[in-house]
Amino acid sequence: MNKRGFEGSRRRLQHSAGLAAMAAMLSLAPLSAASAQDAEDEQPDRRAENATIIVTAQFREQVLQDVPISITAVDAEELEQRSVRTLVDVADSVPNVEMTTGGSGYGAGTNQAFIRGLGQIDFLTTFEPRVGFYVDDVYYATTYGSVFDVLDLERIEVLRGPQGTLFGRNSVGGAMRLISKKPSGDNSGYLEVTGGSRSRYQLRGAYDIGINDMLAFRMVASAKGQDGHVDRLNYRCVNPQFGNELVAGPGMEAFGDGDCKIGTLGGGDSHSFRGTLGIEPSPAVKIYISGDYTKEVSEASAEVILDAQASRINPETGLIGGGSIPAGGEFTNGLATWLRGLGTSYYGFDVSTQAQMDEVIASFVSPDGYSTYARYGNERVGFSNPVEGEYEAFGGSMTVEADLSDSMHVTSITAYREYEGDFGQSLLAVPVEEVRNGLSHRQFSQELRLLGTAFDGLVDYTLGGYYLDTRTLNPARVQTEGFIPSALDFFSDDTATLESYAFFGAVDLHPTDRLTLSAGLRYSNETKTYTFDRDYTPSGLGFLNFVAKGENKDDRFNPRVSINYEVTPEVNVYASYSTGFTASAFNARPFGASGIFALEPEEVTAYEAGFKSNLFGNMLRLNASAFLTEFDAIVGTLSDPTARNGGCFPFCNDNIGNAEIKGFEVEAVARPAYGLMLSANAGYTDFQYKKLLAATQGLTLDSPQTRVPKWNLSGAVQYDFEAGKNSLISPRVDVSYRSDIRYSNNVLATSSVQKGYALVNARLTYRNEDLGFSISGAVTNLFDKYYLTTITDQRESFGFLSATVGRPREWSITLRKDF
Repeated sequence: MNKRGFEGSRRRLQHSAGLAAMAAMLSLAPLSAASAQDAEDEQPDRRAENATIIVTAQFREQVLQDVPISITAVDAEELEQRSVRTLVDVADSVPNVEMTTGGSGYGAGTNQAFIRGLGQIDFLTTFEPRVGFYVDDVYYATTYGSVFDVLDLERIEVLRGPQGTLFGRNSVGGAMRLISKKPSGDNSGYLEVTGGSRSRYQLRGAYDIGINDMLAFRMVASAKGQDGHVDRLNYRCVNPQFGNELVAGPGMEAFGDGDCKIGTLGGGDSHSFRGTLGIEPSPAVKIYISGDYTKEVSEASAEVILDAQASRINPETGLIGGGSIPAGGEFTNGLATWLRGLGTSYYGFDVSTQAQMDEVIASFVSPDGYSTYARYGNERVGFSNPVEGEYEAFGGSMTVEADLSDSMHVTSITAYREYEGDFGQSLLAVPVEEVRNGLSHRQFSQELRLLGTAFDGLVDYTLGGYYLDTRTLNPARVQTEGFIPSALDFFSDDTATLESYAFFGAVDLHPTDRLTLSAGLRYSNETKTYTFDRDYTPSGLGFLNFVAKGENKDDRFNPRVSINYEVTPEVNVYASYSTGFTASAFNARPFGASGIFALEPEEVTAYEAGFKSNLFGNMLRLNASAFLTEFDAIVGTLSDPTARNGGCFPFCNDNIGNAEIKGFEVEAVARPAYGLMLSANAGYTDFQYKKLLAATQGLTLDSPQTRVPKWNLSGAVQYDFEAGKNSLISPRVDVSYRSDIRYSNNVLATSSVQKGYALVNARLTYRNEDLGFSISGAVTNLFDKYYLTTITDQRESFGFLSATVGRPREWSITLRKDF
């Protein structure tokens, strides 16, 4: 095996190129001035220095500190030290990045990612992700299926701000790049075993095979699982005084081991495999052919009921579900209506007085923060809605890299991906609201890039083209017996297609050794269709059935310019201007043909300035950036039945307003002594509506941004000390803090606020380099902080307030053998 080809392999085009992004990872350097010389004299190879970070966010190998963009890079070692399990966990320590998995209504496999306040929570392809996910430069077109395992990665690069100029798809908030380890052909590998809280297990390993001087193959496999952290209880077992035996529901007749527990929420199992074949037919050509497969069985999200009521008036906001008090009076939300109807006639609840009604409704609230009565299914109508959902995905790609000359390099990436999955929503002990969603998706993409250097290094350039074709099917059943004004039961079978192509170019001009001027332009052309198929026959409303197709076409030119100046060899300053857009969406959940309408594309204009520095003899790496983002034609939710000529009943999506987002990031890593690492990060995001484009309940110019805290702070301390020859013991503590997070844009909705909280993780690792062996013990959420990752208030409509619960304190032990 030509090791030069697979470890060094890519020709390093020396000068920085273009505009899109880079990636950062903070780690830092030497001893205090007084002791540095003594340490160097005794052991000159053990100097406390920050390693040089190489990233490829602009498709060239560049030193992180030279890139004029706000980037964080996290390598494989740091992912392990932070006890990171999936991509979502990375957000704990990256400024101005928020990621959570979806609640049961959006699917636990949906990555609800936000960067600098821009993100997307919905899994439906009526919307476009505002944050782009890329695995080995292959774009993943949906938020569902993007909760990636951090398996055998070289690094993760988090790029903040619009990244559409160079990247495969227009990502207005930023981009997440996962870069896998490539085959090296050195016959190395590892095996790793983890056990922990609630029957957690994980087995994973990799093996790198050198076949001959031209071929190498790297295979990676993983199996993991854990029980959920919210207990699912049998309502009838806990509350035998209410209702009849039918309340037990499908599959809930057995009461478990005498404690009324019948299962959990938030757990699951998964198995995955990836193989990559590296081919080097000549020193100038490298080919990587990869394939992967994943199978997951996941319980529904760990949700609980925080409050329930009979009134159609929200107790905090004063808003009235449906817009006015109906003739039946105030106590007629979905839950109260259901209890007086099917709840009495079929399930035997006695709610003949308001006091009895209130007592029954109070019994549906979760008995504690880690348990719920969620039903999952409706035996009365034969609706099977398992608590588990399945996800199966596979795909492959071929990347060809070739040096056309000493100053010109071409890359081709051809990829195909496909997945199928399903998940259910069920929150109450009774079938007031039951939903089952399925998703089937396939995509083909082709990207071609040409990188070059001209005029003796005066100019670096990047030219490229990108094509994406997707098709998504979303079959679903929505069975809401508490729907106002009557029960609703229907099937949907929606189909979406997207065809997108783009051409892009970027030029870096180096008029002096210290100054770089960059400019780039991207042309995007997108055609999107969405066919809505509704069958209301189960509700006896077949006359409302419809099949209707919407089509949107968008094309845009998006520029980006930047300037980068090296003030000293240790300090760079930069400033940039960039734009982006999200392709126009549709009203996602129309209840009738009148509700099918297209929305205007969201437009983003971003300004950024910052500096990157290595200070005190590379003992401190300090990077900072400030940004201002103009976010126009924001897509949100309206609750105005009169809007869009009645097509907004009972709610709809529309362009609701324009906003300005400003903030900053600061990242610092110091190594004041050999073996000691200190890091601190801060992110600040301030969101302000500047104009309202539509009138909706609770939305004002003072409305907060949802799901994004103003402040996120993090820090870590790690110390490596010797425990014998070539052995280290490494204790580490990570702390992350989020200020208040709002889940409603109504300033009066106090129950929809997660108050600021901090999480502390601790890890202790012993590593013996001679044996290639390590053992680690870790505790996450060390102080067992109770916190919520999603809050949904439906008290004025369906009658309850629900939330998704964050993970409690968990422990794990990991054994690893490298060979």
